[in-house]
Amino acid sequence: MISIAQATTSHIRKVNVRRDLQEIADLIELCFAATLDDDGRDYLRHLRTAARDMAYLSWLQSAAERIATPLYGYVWEEDNRIIGNLSLVPMTRFGRITYLIANVAVHPQYRRRGIGRQLTQTAIDHLRRRGIESAWLQVRDDNPVAVHLYQSLGFQERARRTTWQSSASPAQTHLRAEGVTVHKRKLQDWGQQSALLQQIYPPEVAWNLPIKFSRLSPSPLNQVLRWLQNEPQQSWTARSGETPIGYLTWEPSRSSSDCLWLAAEPQHDEAAILSLLPHARRVLSRRGRPLSVNYPAGRGSEAFLRAGFAHHQTLIWMEVPLLTYPLKDMGGAASAPHSEA
Repeated sequence: MISIAQATTSHIRKVNVRRDLQEIADLIELCFAATLDDDGRDYLRHLRTAARDMAYLSWLQSAAERIATPLYGYVWEEDNRIIGNLSLVPMTRFGRITYLIANVAVHPQYRRRGIGRQLTQTAIDHLRRRGIESAWLQVRDDNPVAVHLYQSLGFQERARRTTWQSSASPAQTHLRAEGVTVHKRKLQDWGQQSALLQQIYPPEVAWNLPIKFSRLSPSPLNQVLRWLQNEPQQSWTARSGETPIGYLTWEPSRSSSDCLWLAAEPQHDEAAILSLLPHARRVLSRRGRPLSVNYPAGRGSEAFLRAGFAHHQTLIWMEVPLLTYPLKDMGGAASAPHSEA
């Protein structure tokens, strides 16, 4: 640990995409090496490729804050070296622009100086000046220091979500809850499935997930559009006797794993998970792609494990309102020491 005087905001500047991307990629990899997944590694490759493409960098320099690319934000620089980073990702939420704060990273040798706090405060103040209503971030639930930091800056928890991914172990193709059968979804099932999906994926999380409820509808028009656009999709219903107890829809994805959208009442989680997920793994096994489920944290955990899915991560989704948020003049004031991830 380097012992240095308390950090000041004079080290903060905006990201320069022409010269910072390689250093930012190296810093993110250093700070998050233990938790990087395939998508994270793809993101770093994207940054490093962009760093070598001067034409692309020229375009990004002028467009970075207007497009949905995490190459805009702030860095902390000392002795011509980037030792802190924060990305601002513009996104659309309910028809309005909001921002996702991401990649808050501080070099391990420079932590406990308030650098992460001041980078985040700078980003908040910048967005507030621009008239943005609120900012969001996602933090792992096993990082209590970061959670406390964001809470102290006014962030409030909005949701807690767990991502489950199919494990490398062979699927238990015959696993199924007693008395439950699995069938292809029927047209008349959509009403209940749609209602359950909107409970499982409410507005405060659906806006930042690759889910579009209208796309999951089994309407004849959707079926024709999927065929014309070569966008496959499969859906199943789990029934206890004649009563539907859960629904599952599979969609391919451009990320490292395909998406499964699961919908069930809490009292039917176990039976639905144990019946639908092994069925999907068996049917989709020839594709050779991992499967991923985003679900409310704490629900169905044991059933997911029994169905051959491993806990990938649990994220706390946090939001800070900005229009009523006080604009801070940090002026180099000392911050309480903490460690940033």
